[in-house]
Amino acid sequence: MFEEQGHMLNRSPIALVLLVGLLLHLSRLNAQAQFEVASIKLNVSNERAARSVDAVPTSGRLVIRAMKVKDVIQGAYGVQSFELVNTDNPVLNQRIDIEAKADRPVASAAQLQRMLQPLLAERFRLAVHQERREMNALALTLANKDGRLGPKMRQADRPCDTAGTGVTLFALADPRTPADQSPCGILPGGAGRIRAAGIDMATLVGLLSPSQQMSVVDQTGLKGHYDIDVTYTPQAFSAASLAQRGGTLPPGVDVDPNGPSIFEALREQLGLKLEPKRLPVPVMVIDHIEPLIEN
Repeated sequence: MFEEQGHMLNRSPIALVLLVGLLLHLSRLNAQAQFEVASIKLNVSNERAARSVDAVPTSGRLVIRAMKVKDVIQGAYGVQSFELVNTDNPVLNQRIDIEAKADRPVASAAQLQRMLQPLLAERFRLAVHQERREMNALALTLANKDGRLGPKMRQADRPCDTAGTGVTLFALADPRTPADQSPCGILPGGAGRIRAAGIDMATLVGLLSPSQQMSVVDQTGLKGHYDIDVTYTPQAFSAASLAQRGGTLPPGVDVDPNGPSIFEALREQLGLKLEPKRLPVPVMVIDHIEPLIEN
């Protein structure tokens, strides 16, 4: 077959030109985008400003406000706080502001997320390594043997590759989405509700892990992007917890105290289940970090 294709190319200079053009195009696509300009400054404001992330892949722009260095590292490497090791350095608790602009548009917020890694290495002399450690974790699996998903989970009917992945900071739905387009990413939900459009399983895991305070490992085998809308009762707002504390729901919290737990809701509404297991979990070890080298 290869001999036949080579013979055809020898007879067709046009085909050869097209092949060379394709290879050059692929080479340009694979070239690693990088931040052309980047400013990192300590946030020394006495005001407890809410942290924020504004990632715009189409312009290659990333703005982070009032975020701890530790949290930025988590976002850059896609790990949860309890998957980060050696976090006793005081530099990690400093708040910083980042304004960065890539040298070209990028494919997704996830790519902007990864582009922070060399920036952190340069400005903080950050050195890390990844390893696997066996620990208590939750395995996310399919609840139904036939693979059937629940009524509140369906495969997205549009491309959502621009949404971030793994860590929720970079997967928020872009509020600038045109009115005639459906958003991709995590949507406002409030207490006891998870709404998202076009997210992958890594992002769902990133949403579930913090509330469980342990790693969640995706074992569903599901690929692609999904729309989800799951309603549950957080443990702190359950009828049993409120009765034990002799309290009531805080003002503005619209939750059914007798509703399903997150475990029940995932099974009934999404067709997924969480199972406690001892699993090898990837962790990020901080080997070295220094105070910020400012611009």
